[in-house]
Amino acid sequence: MHGNDLEIMGASPLDAPCENSLVFSKVKLIDESFYRVCFIVPEPPEVMGTNAFIVVKNPRLAFAKALQEFLVEKKKGGNISQSSVIDPSAFIPASVMIGSGCVIGRDVEIGENTEIRHHVVIADGVKIGRDCLIRSHCVIGEEGFGFDYEEDGTPIRVPHLGSVEIGDCVELGNFTAIARGTLGNTVIRSNVKTDNLIHIAHNCIIGENSLFAACAEVSGSIVIGKNCWVGPGASIKQKLNIGENSVIGVGAVVVKDVLPRAVMAGNPARFLRFREGDYGV
Repeated sequence: MHGNDLEIMGASPLDAPCENSLVFSKVKLIDESFYRVCFIVPEPPEVMGTNAFIVVKNPRLAFAKALQEFLVEKKKGGNISQSSVIDPSAFIPASVMIGSGCVIGRDVEIGENTEIRHHVVIADGVKIGRDCLIRSHCVIGEEGFGFDYEEDGTPIRVPHLGSVEIGDCVELGNFTAIARGTLGNTVIRSNVKTDNLIHIAHNCIIGENSLFAACAEVSGSIVIGKNCWVGPGASIKQKLNIGENSVIGVGAVVVKDVLPRAVMAGNPARFLRFREGDYGV
């Protein structure tokens, strides 16, 4: 901590900082015209004026943690909307929050402090861990897309008899669909985060800490390692292995296995380089 003690009343962007607000910058500041602002920065400026400076290695990460701790409203559990339909066999602790218009099937298990927002469908047998956030209009555990053909070309659905297992601290964006497994389960491991409009097909296994940007599509029976990043609009062909710490670029179409730490881009996706570091892009 450098500079003056300040009372923090909120947060503001770097290009329009407000008095008594928290702001972050990834680079050293040289502008001296700010007045009574608390900056999170990688190093303090030569002239501090009336401002405060918190010096950290990763200002954006520290800023996010500060907002979570001090400026985001802490919701209390135990609030279940009367408009939701919940099977009596579902296991739902008192700390769980469930919004309006949800449908929760037989033998569903939901962990402590998980929040289910509005119009979410959770099919029979799905298991969701603690401290998860399931945003509005998600569908978890209904059948996926799988057919074989009669000799005359008539498509016959392959029944999906498995379910979905979701770990702890998972976040699913609006309109995300996760299909149940055919025989085994589709597995989403802890700390996976998805943006809106994500499709994860049957029997996929998604490794810890992996992130999915908007409109990404993961076909059936794919194994994705931990700490991966899948870009907006990316598509991954079925039955592939995506190595841990890899990056799938914007709009990439992946048709072959991906090495650990590889950065892939294009249609079809091609190898660009190996990724540096374990987290971030």
